[in-house]
Amino acid sequence: MADVDTIPKIRCDNCGLTVEKLVDGTGSSRKFAKPRVWGSMKAVGGRSADAYGGKDRLDFADLCPACANAALDAAAAALKDHREGAAV
Repeated sequence: MADVDTIPKIRCDNCGLTVEKLVDGTGSSRKFAKPRVWGSMKAVGGRSADAYGGKDRLDFADLCPACANAALDAAAAALKDHREGAAV
C-alpha cells in the first residue's frame, strides 16, 4: 500500500492564496510551520467600535508576502501622513 503524505496548508487571510506549510523533521516528529516569508499583522485602534466598548482592530494571523508587504507599506504611509499633518 502506498504511503500518503498529508501536509497542511496555509491560507492568506487577505487574498486567499493557499500554499503548503513547510515540513520540519521526519517520521513521527514532523512539525509544520508557515513559510518564513509569510507575515502577520495585529493592530488595535483607539476608537470605540460598538456600544459595549469594543475597539477597532485589524488581526491577520497569516499574510502572504505580497499582502504582508502591502499592509506594512500602507500602515507606514498612513502614519507618515498623519505625523506630517499633525506637525503643521
